[in-house]
Amino acid sequence: MMVFRKTRSTLRQSAAASGELARGHGWRIIATLALAALAMSSGRADDPAPAQQTPPEGAGAVSYARDVEPIFRARCQGCHQAAKAHGGYVMTEFERLVAPGESGEPAIVAGDPAASYLVQQIEIVDGEAAMPKQGPPLAAAEIDLIKRWIAQGAINDLPPRRNAHDADHPPVYTRPPVVTAVAFSPDGKWLAVSGFHEVLLVSTTDWQTQHRLIGLSERIESISFSPDSARLAVTGGSPGRMGEIQIWNVADAELALSQQVSFDT
Repeated sequence: MMVFRKTRSTLRQSAAASGELARGHGWRIIATLALAALAMSSGRADDPAPAQQTPPEGAGAVSYARDVEPIFRARCQGCHQAAKAHGGYVMTEFERLVAPGESGEPAIVAGDPAASYLVQQIEIVDGEAAMPKQGPPLAAAEIDLIKRWIAQGAINDLPPRRNAHDADHPPVYTRPPVVTAVAFSPDGKWLAVSGFHEVLLVSTTDWQTQHRLIGLSERIESISFSPDSARLAVTGGSPGRMGEIQIWNVADAELALSQQVSFDT
């Protein structure tokens, strides 16, 4: 009972301190979020969305949006996105999906699966595949879908989307965004604030934004620091498309893990 009372007292004191801190500086949090985003904006907000290509038709036609992109999203994009581009290869933007990575080999050659470096990496030889590095190889049916999609011309039939966001092209805010989650680090050095496609790390020393953690999830649902304040866990996603767990290293603002776990936020 004594331990419970001490714990409850400690929680009350922590809550009171956090509440006082939030009341005293809440306006600074929102101002920092909006002003930092505007100051770092890239001017890409006005770029037009790309045109959508005609989806394939007929028996046996493979759709990138319906058949192939969900495979990449579930098994590949965690290690091949702007915030964590292993091998210099990004699979979250179609233009970069078909382009070479560090190997210099064309990842996807429309109409020619055998010449596509991506196919060479995912094909199973003696029960193993070079990619994905984490987890088992793709299923034979999944590999077949990818190869058939390439053979049919590698058409991008995704709905038109605005520019993707990354560290070089951060979100551009025209008004303060909806803040869905905030968290103080246990060591008291950081305040994490959710934004659109990102979490901002605000230093409690001067209440300035030090890092913008920009990932795949457009909607951030929750934020939590590790007990030692070294890592930040983020959950979110894109409504109706995917849910995601992110783990960030706080010291260098590097993405340690991105795992898509569902088809909703």
